[in-house]
Amino acid sequence: MESLRERNKLLRQKFFGENENLHSEVDSRMSTKPKDEPVRPSCTINLDPHSEVYNMNHKRRGIALIFSHVNFKKLDKRVGGEKDSKELEQTLKYLGFDVRVYYDSNVKTILSTVQNAAAEDHTDADCLVVAAMSHGESGVLYAADNVYPVEMLWSPFLGHRCPSLAGKPKLFFIQSCRGTKLDNGVEIIHETDSTPGTTYSLPAHADIMVAYSTYDGFYSWRNPENGSWFIQALCQELNKNWKTHDLLRMMTAVVRRVSIEYQSFNPEKESFHQKKQVPSLISMLTRLLFFDNVPLEYQAKDKSGK
Repeated sequence: MESLRERNKLLRQKFFGENENLHSEVDSRMSTKPKDEPVRPSCTINLDPHSEVYNMNHKRRGIALIFSHVNFKKLDKRVGGEKDSKELEQTLKYLGFDVRVYYDSNVKTILSTVQNAAAEDHTDADCLVVAAMSHGESGVLYAADNVYPVEMLWSPFLGHRCPSLAGKPKLFFIQSCRGTKLDNGVEIIHETDSTPGTTYSLPAHADIMVAYSTYDGFYSWRNPENGSWFIQALCQELNKNWKTHDLLRMMTAVVRRVSIEYQSFNPEKESFHQKKQVPSLISMLTRLLFFDNVPLEYQAKDKSGK
């Protein structure tokens, strides 16, 4: 039986045509300039390269894709998933996004949806959001019919493939299990002692944030009545603080809220009782992201250039 790593490798090759033989050379070369420099796609963004905050004053907020999976051909129904998708849809609409929800899609539909969205013109948009809620394992998510590599969600939106989103935040929220490990938690005892236009290039993966509901290898918990811990905490935090806090500050609060306030309750099955969960963030954001008013301290810095 093929290992998880081998399966994920085959999936990446299938969807992205990756050649892993190339990766062995990367760390061995001292020069950072390739022999044949590729032609970079170009785009124009209204943002000083040294600005500490993203420009969120375009004509529109941008699109938000939600892939909500509740029913599957061969897997258990995700009871409570409907509540997550409805609350996340309402929250993102409240923040000004053009929300598009897709229910129980197959792999082909998901791939075509993200590719078509990446082909749109996002020049007048602030950012992009993609959320997926499903069953999953390490590195993969389940569609209604099959598995797919999680990076399929963001690969079409990388800077060299979607130039109109280059330099803009692209946010991905993944609610799924990433393995079968259980987190027993640890008891904590609180104790205390008392200008002009500039041309510059960006890495293709820059300005991306991926927020996973749990750490790699572990279960992600969902309440059949109240929805998943992560999505509920995310919606609560965004609804409460989007006008005053930057995104990473809010995401830190989401991690804290899930880690401290939630614990599984299943006394009939002791191995699943009183378990914990901690979300995991991967941020390649290059600036602070404020959905509403930028604090005066950052406005002053941008104007002065210091």
